[in-house]
Amino acid sequence: MAIAEPSIGQVAGEFNLEPDPRVLPMLGEISIDQWRCVAELVDNAIDGFLKESRAGTAIAGTRVDVHLPQANVDGATLRVIDNGSGMAPDVLERAVRAGWSGNNPIDSLGLFGMGFNIATARLGSLTEVWTTRKGEREWHGLLIDFEKLRRQRHYKTPHFTRPKADPEQHGTEITIKQLKPEQRKWLAKNANQTTTRKRLAQAYSSMLRKNGVPISFELYVNHKRVEARRHCLWNEDRVVPGPGGTTVNAVTSINSELAERLYCTSCMSWLRGAEEGKPCPNCEMANSVVSRKRRVTGWLGIQRYLHQSEFGIDFIRNGRKIEIGSKDLFSWSDGENELREYPIDDQRNRGRIVGEIHIDHCRVSYAKDRFDRADPTWDEMVRIVRGDGPLLPEKAKDLGYGANDSPLFRLFKAFRRTSPHSKTAGAYGRILIVKDNARALEMSNQYHDGAPEYQDDAKWWELVEAADRELLLGNRRTTSAGSSDSHSSGGVDLPPGLIGDPPPSDNPPDDGKKKSPTKEAKPKLPPRREAPLLSRRYNHASSGLKWNILAFEVEPADPDLPTGVPWALVMGDVTTKTHHFLYDPSHPVFRSVTVTPRDALLSHLAHETADQTRNLLEKPDYASILSEYRQTYGEENNLDFKTLPNDATLVLTDIARSLVAQCPEEERGTLFDDLNLEEQTTVMRALATKKIKPTDVTPNGEFLVSAPFKILLGIVKKRPELCFDGAIWDAPYEHLDYGDPSITDEARASVLGRYTSLLSDAIWLSEQASDDLIEKPRSEVVRAVLALELIKPDSEMIE
Repeated sequence: MAIAEPSIGQVAGEFNLEPDPRVLPMLGEISIDQWRCVAELVDNAIDGFLKESRAGTAIAGTRVDVHLPQANVDGATLRVIDNGSGMAPDVLERAVRAGWSGNNPIDSLGLFGMGFNIATARLGSLTEVWTTRKGEREWHGLLIDFEKLRRQRHYKTPHFTRPKADPEQHGTEITIKQLKPEQRKWLAKNANQTTTRKRLAQAYSSMLRKNGVPISFELYVNHKRVEARRHCLWNEDRVVPGPGGTTVNAVTSINSELAERLYCTSCMSWLRGAEEGKPCPNCEMANSVVSRKRRVTGWLGIQRYLHQSEFGIDFIRNGRKIEIGSKDLFSWSDGENELREYPIDDQRNRGRIVGEIHIDHCRVSYAKDRFDRADPTWDEMVRIVRGDGPLLPEKAKDLGYGANDSPLFRLFKAFRRTSPHSKTAGAYGRILIVKDNARALEMSNQYHDGAPEYQDDAKWWELVEAADRELLLGNRRTTSAGSSDSHSSGGVDLPPGLIGDPPPSDNPPDDGKKKSPTKEAKPKLPPRREAPLLSRRYNHASSGLKWNILAFEVEPADPDLPTGVPWALVMGDVTTKTHHFLYDPSHPVFRSVTVTPRDALLSHLAHETADQTRNLLEKPDYASILSEYRQTYGEENNLDFKTLPNDATLVLTDIARSLVAQCPEEERGTLFDDLNLEEQTTVMRALATKKIKPTDVTPNGEFLVSAPFKILLGIVKKRPELCFDGAIWDAPYEHLDYGDPSITDEARASVLGRYTSLLSDAIWLSEQASDDLIEKPRSEVVRAVLALELIKPDSEMIE
């Protein structure tokens, strides 16, 4: 039933629709985190700085001081002071009025208005504001007493003044008094103040830098400067192979200018069919329609460590990070279903793609904690950063999407993996992965602490090179020139750049001249090579003991290594209390399955720790000490039953993709056609379960990626020419020829049998449930794990 319009008669007066003063204290019931309340007040100062900067009258040494309560006591206050240009009395009057904003919504973070009232009402019941401009001889102030306003039933509050000693002084001071007991208690805690500093350091990081965007300013909390929280990135000049023979840098910039569009500064809406300078067709406000510039800028990059939560993209508006570490662009939606695409290749769901995207023209929520996904400009940004379709190439192809050249796709394609695809030389370098992620994360803490030697990525790169050297050479000893013992007899050559040049020798060259008897020749330094994978600080948390260790591969005749002993721990530098761990990788003990140089070091540290703690009242025994060291630093040798099945699945899937890639394109359809009826039925069931159309994957062989792995095993047996002689594995098969067909067939059958046996072990591992795997005999699990390592491809997958 339609509601009738009231009949229009004579105007007898007007209704006052001004909200009741009780509305103001009710704003304090809106739930906003404490640090965001502080940020609202910091935003006010930044808006003033921005306004002056854009007017060409930038303020030198812009600074904001936040003073949080030091104790949970009556009379505690929260103050925010800035050295901005200050406000005239009439501007101050309007600025604190609920719902009023003195700035346009395009170039500012908000300037008082509702944000100011929500933040102050959330924290306390009494707010005092003082402001002054350069050249004025007094401060202007007002007091907002929410309880008094409620009682007096109107908004009027006195205009105060106070003299100032220096007429050149300028700025604004906001003091929140009568803090709510629960807020005062939270704010006074040291841990919460640390959290507030961290959050502010993240939110304003793009402006707390030397060359900030859009401006730079200094922020202090309780007299301690807040430093920008920077991302720990690989250097921009690190380059890895990309799709189609291209290369991909570890950091890529984004700078995309969009066409200008009309916008209403009153109702804050994008407009269609409007005219600039005319009233807004939505709110009918005059002079509110403007042509607004739109630009998406920033960067995406790769972090030097993996983390389950510390990754993602920061979205920024006018310098403030509205969303920090957002994962939204790592998923794709067709409007009904959402598909998570990253990280999906890591067993522990750890990621490392990060970025900062500036989208000043996109709308944000009133709490400034999220961009409006309903804003069409958000969708435009998404297309620029990640493209239209899925990031997963197979999914995008199935849905008919074309080539994707977006910044996020290029990084995703090159860096989605968190472990090498193959056993080839340089495998870790091709994806910029530190094998020991706990170590990489530990070093990132030193980066954030400002340690100079950790500001670039050199120390992380040393670990990448060391892992590639270990992958290539195993436990074979390397000489000081960077080659294995077998090198002189035709052994493997190291790829250029894999291992650096040896350190310069302190020994002068022997020129054949007799040395003066008064000058004793400097003894020749023993050939040693640092082992970065073992060099670090080792902490024994239970006792508090710390060991600075520099590890070296040495020759058996090293003077600091007792004859016949596989390793030794000696004091290397008394000043820094650095011990040198020396080990001979050629010693027979390291040919054991269960003893590695890391095992040797941890057991020796356990022995030394037990010795140094023997006089403690509650001395730890050797077994508990070694167990703690291995738990903390022996991750690479641990059997993680939760991740092992998924590890096997990833390796087997890689082999399936490689096999399809090795098959000539015109023959890929035969991979399915050559299966027997039972095998084809098995494949169809698997495709149906995954909702994959058979016509999309059977003609091109891609069904093999989704089929049960026993199908893969069968195809390896049928088509060995696609697998050996450098195709997937380096082992010779077709190249074997002993002149006698029967001998050649036996040799080829032996090679094929070995690899199919390894594949069977890996398939068994992939089919185990984590809980069931714990109950299996250890030797059976170890066998499968070793098989998994052996069947990793010896060559990179063809893209």
